[in-house]
Amino acid sequence: MAVNHGLKESNAGPDTAEMAAQEDLASKPGVRSLGHEEVSRRYRTLVEQLPLVIYIDELDASSSNIFTSKQIEPLLGYSVEEWASDKDLFVRTLHPDDRDRVLAAHADSHAMLTPLSLEYRLVARDGRVVSVRDEAVVVHDDSGSPLYLHGYLLDVTVERETQEQLRSLALFDPLTQLANRAFFQEQFHQAVATRKEGQSRTVLMFIDLNEFKTINDRWGHDAGDRVLQTLGRRIQETVRAGDAAARMGGDEFAVVLPAVDDPAEAARAAERLLERIRQPIEIDGEHLCVTASIGISLGDDVDAMLKEADAAMYRSKTQQDVGYAFYDAAVDSAAVQRSRRVAELRDALTRSEFRVDYQPIVALQEHKITTYEALLRWEHPREGLVAPLDFIPLAEESGLIVQIGTWVLEQACAFGAQLISEGREGIRVAVNVSARQLQDDEFAHRVAECLDAHDLPPDRLTLEITESVLLAAGDHVQRQLESLKTLGVMLALDDFGTGYASLAYLQRFPVDILKIDRTFTAQIASTAEPVLLKGIIELGSALGLTLIAEGIETIEQHQIVQQLGCHGAQGFYFGYPERIPVTDLLVPAIVASPAHDAGK
Repeated sequence: MAVNHGLKESNAGPDTAEMAAQEDLASKPGVRSLGHEEVSRRYRTLVEQLPLVIYIDELDASSSNIFTSKQIEPLLGYSVEEWASDKDLFVRTLHPDDRDRVLAAHADSHAMLTPLSLEYRLVARDGRVVSVRDEAVVVHDDSGSPLYLHGYLLDVTVERETQEQLRSLALFDPLTQLANRAFFQEQFHQAVATRKEGQSRTVLMFIDLNEFKTINDRWGHDAGDRVLQTLGRRIQETVRAGDAAARMGGDEFAVVLPAVDDPAEAARAAERLLERIRQPIEIDGEHLCVTASIGISLGDDVDAMLKEADAAMYRSKTQQDVGYAFYDAAVDSAAVQRSRRVAELRDALTRSEFRVDYQPIVALQEHKITTYEALLRWEHPREGLVAPLDFIPLAEESGLIVQIGTWVLEQACAFGAQLISEGREGIRVAVNVSARQLQDDEFAHRVAECLDAHDLPPDRLTLEITESVLLAAGDHVQRQLESLKTLGVMLALDDFGTGYASLAYLQRFPVDILKIDRTFTAQIASTAEPVLLKGIIELGSALGLTLIAEGIETIEQHQIVQQLGCHGAQGFYFGYPERIPVTDLLVPAIVASPAHDAGK
């Protein structure tokens, strides 16, 4: 495009350069019998039908623009006449951050007679930012003399926005927009690595909300998500420029201060965070007050600091008058507490303290249950029902998840066989599988034995794996998944979009089902355009995957995910987890009733 004169048509209409292009076309076999006017008409018709902007520039000192096709108007909102009359319009439409780079590239291309190839952004009349690909070459005459620069602009806005969305999914927590656990680990390592020897120390703070479960239980998960969003924003606003803040998962956050001169500085930072967190949060006219506990570690060993901050955080919960605690090796007894919990988990199996509840997954078009997901529950003899997040991660870390997971698989296969014996054909059972289980060499063989023991066809079993499992997957795990597919079971990627998986994982692993995390469905009823959710659904559909939306709790969410193209859904709207499900057909009148929606 013209650097000095913008995009415009010559007042003389199609002149030498365009005519030269037409004459070149006319010289081709098969079109020599056509008149010049017919060649010109066909050339213009071709140019006007292309999904891009064609342009021709002079190679003179002012880089005059000769011709620009009319596609420029729908792209940027300016008419061809405006481009022709305003020689500075192109320069003004260049995005400020790209302007110098683009002008320099155009100048070099004209001066050196070299091809032009670059991407940049233009600002449309209505304020839209349009990303374009600019490709052009210098055209020479028969004697080799340069005539003009002939090129095109291609709109690549959608592609760049999709790349940015996927990048956001990979690096940031979709609920709070803070860094996710994986990205935070990179930031933490970078902060420690760049600290100069003998300089002030790096500080890590673990932040855990107190009694957050009661907010979810009393006000619902939507309210809980809004609280987390608010606190994520407050934490980001409180930390200094250069500090790193992240949501580690659930109601846990972390902050890294790359360099402090005095532990008192870390204490002041913790006090500022606690003060900001405890300020009331308004939810539906009610004011909720949230408190937090912060564990602090100082040093230059990333792995050690992660453990120390976690241990200090648990001790800080016993010091609510202060709210934070520095790691103290002589005082913290997190390892002792962990050992006690592991022993309790080991005994829970022998004492039959575990049970399995089943939650339905519904086909949206047929409005029928297609799958029951097996969900593990622990009925602790003293503490009552323990939340899965409070014991499953520890079971994974200790390796007990292999034994516990085998027990859940046995229960689910037995239930699947029961469904068949009752004549409830076509309904599958789904079981969650951890990374530890997939690392077990005998896992696929164990699944086959379990199916045989209960006469359950392999296609009646779905194994659900999380994005974090794929993140840590090596060749061994991939072979396990391929063996399971050969066996005939279905594979589902659970909680998709929480910040780990990518296109490469979806293409590499033999996944059949994509379960979209509830963070993408929680706010869709109040969102004008759920761009990320729509993008995930389109991505999954393009890859031929079955799409399941999680966390559906209202009729509005149900309708929206169905309209966007989800094949199935799961959530309190369709049914709560229960020990013995009794129905495989949902009646719309019952599902949409206030009684069913109450207490979600």
